[in-house]
Amino acid sequence: MVDERLRKTALIVLPIMAAVTLIAVGATGAYFKDDVNIGNVFVLISIIGAAVFAFLSLLFRRKTGLVIGLMLAFLLATPVVFYLINKPTTTTFGEALPNHISSGQMITEIQIYSEMGKPFKSVTLESPEEMKSLLQIPSDMTLVTSDEGLSTHLYSIWLEGGSYEDEIQIVVGKDAVRIWGRMDGEGVGGEYKIEGENTLLQVIENGEFDWIKG
Repeated sequence: MVDERLRKTALIVLPIMAAVTLIAVGATGAYFKDDVNIGNVFVLISIIGAAVFAFLSLLFRRKTGLVIGLMLAFLLATPVVFYLINKPTTTTFGEALPNHISSGQMITEIQIYSEMGKPFKSVTLESPEEMKSLLQIPSDMTLVTSDEGLSTHLYSIWLEGGSYEDEIQIVVGKDAVRIWGRMDGEGVGGEYKIEGENTLLQVIENGEFDWIKG
């Protein structure tokens, strides 16, 4: 016979442990990267499942049929929950940035630096027309959320605002972009795969900018 105080404590602790584990892993997307063995997902579900099984057994005591039925429902629902939390979503470059940023408002200057695999060069844009063009021409570029990382870093774009806290960085790869920072009190962040043409990269490489080399 399980001590009543121990039973009540377990009924509180076990679901909290299971919920925290699910939220933490789901939020990081760690179990949905291509290089993670699918067996890890089943191990995770088994660990949480054991906690849920213990919880249900303590809660319903000898109602074996009910406990088994609820456990089966849990095992079926958990992979669905993982998928819904981590499934890729589609957006555009313009939608990934707040409107007042993608339209060039709040931006005082834009700095572009070449990165790995490119001879170093940089340019600073202060003309409103140039800044607006850089952000709006690729605004329809299709982005899909990803956690695979950028295989190449070709350029870094720094959007500078009116204060030292107003700064957004856009790392441009061949087929992906990473965006993070804060502007006018609004934070942005995300990593995306590019579907179709990388028009942002085309604007950078084909634009008539006054690059400073070396």
